[in-house]
Amino acid sequence: MMKPPGLPPLARNLLLGLMAVLVFAGVAVLLNHGSQARLEGSILKVRIVPTDDNACLAVVDFRVKNPSSTMFQVKQLRIVATLADGSEVEGQTVPQVDLDRVLEYHKVAGTRYTPVLKERDRVNGGVEEDRTAAAGFTLSEKVFQARKGLTLKIQDADGMASEFGNVPAKP
Repeated sequence: MMKPPGLPPLARNLLLGLMAVLVFAGVAVLLNHGSQARLEGSILKVRIVPTDDNACLAVVDFRVKNPSSTMFQVKQLRIVATLADGSEVEGQTVPQVDLDRVLEYHKVAGTRYTPVLKERDRVNGGVEEDRTAAAGFTLSEKVFQARKGLTLKIQDADGMASEFGNVPAKP
């Protein structure tokens, strides 16, 4: 009886080697999953405090989550408004002490409900928390209300950047 022809030895060894490389790469990906610090989040609410005819303060309440297993240390936080004409304007971030003073004076804007996310703050791996950020804009309240969106840009001390938001103003 005659045997059916099989794969030549070179093709068989090449296939076995390729399968071994794929298994090794899959194990490496699974072991490193979650090892890169990153943030995910969503903006919950934006409060606008007019401070002048041509200036306003945006108080942003947001939820942030670090889905990785490593700590995320904030190096820089920026709040960028996308105006009705499509241009972007970056606000000047406001420290927690100044924000508390402004909110104390403008009681109609409410109070600060959660801690302010600031430089050198840490968000541990697997943690989800609510935070606040604020920025002053040299825009009238009317122009700021007509914006297309608002984006939070948070950079890690190691260089990784996360962005979320794009919340349009409510008419």
